[in-house]
Amino acid sequence: MRPTRDPLEPHLPYPAAERAVQRVWAEGRLALPARAASGATVEVIQPGTWNRLGGPDFLNAELRIDGERRRGDVELHLRARDWDQHGHGRDPAFRGVILHAVLLAPALPVLTSDGHAPESLVLLPLLPEDLESIAESDALLALRGQAPGIERLVRAGNPDLERDLRRRARERFAAKVRWLGNRRGQRGWADACHAAALEALGQGGNRGPMAEIALSHSAEAMATIDTAGLYLAFSGRWKLRGLRPAGHPLRRLEAYAGLCRRRPDWRERLATWISGLPSGQSTRRGLIDGVLGGLLPERLADMLATDALLPLAGHDTAVEQTWLEWPAGLRPEEMDEALRRLGYQGRPRNWQIQGMLHTLGRDGKG
Repeated sequence: MRPTRDPLEPHLPYPAAERAVQRVWAEGRLALPARAASGATVEVIQPGTWNRLGGPDFLNAELRIDGERRRGDVELHLRARDWDQHGHGRDPAFRGVILHAVLLAPALPVLTSDGHAPESLVLLPLLPEDLESIAESDALLALRGQAPGIERLVRAGNPDLERDLRRRARERFAAKVRWLGNRRGQRGWADACHAAALEALGQGGNRGPMAEIALSHSAEAMATIDTAGLYLAFSGRWKLRGLRPAGHPLRRLEAYAGLCRRRPDWRERLATWISGLPSGQSTRRGLIDGVLGGLLPERLADMLATDALLPLAGHDTAVEQTWLEWPAGLRPEEMDEALRRLGYQGRPRNWQIQGMLHTLGRDGKG
């Protein structure tokens, strides 16, 4: 009998997914605690040392399992069956594994060579953002400062450059709509807007803390929050290396708090603005000035629109076309240089950047 194909499989960037999820684990960005397959509650005290050689992916991690502190190794896979297919059950190097974390359900039980059964945990529902974005961010980190490398990968992965980049961008839009649509269904429009905006403002490695802030502080609370105190409360969690002053998380928190204070109805205004897209009544200036009150720098507002606000509206043809042609927001400098090398001039459109990101996230495949 043929195995059932996972319904998510066409949308997952498998060539880069495992490495990207390892990075999320190493950075402590998973939504934990969570329930293991056994029913035990798993928390991470220390993710362990990322092992780039043979053996388990993370060594000497410290977990709390049902309240008991345990130290051991952690192995990450795409699927539970990879444990046996990779021969870990026969390899003495994996005897110290206390957690087998898999991206896709189900989390089936596995055994080490001495008969020990590690806890099993499914990671997909615990990711801080959709898997495509995680894979893209990981690929960009690996290619930082390497515009020629980006150009070669994009050119090789897109034989008909413009057509293929537009196709990839549409696939990327569909993935964002699915991810944010689930959020909207679970949390409602207003709360989903609040969470999506804060997480998008965490671009540059700070989505995890921003997501936690969105869960613990409502938009109404953000309007009166002490942003400096909030920033300090997450001291040690922020990724600051390589950030420009405008991208500093404190600056982003201050900008969002100002929006919530001076435009408390921005989410209602956004819904009205989106409803005018099919008729052509809603414009970019209407979003930047009318919805966001001109309170955010334009490139930051553009990033917010493409990463969060437009995909939240759902898979509507007018919304998708607006998203594709929107001016690209904040992005690494090497993306612009790579675009020039590919023959594109002027300010990039969103479909160009999104198509390139999709290519990088899949190592040029797909």
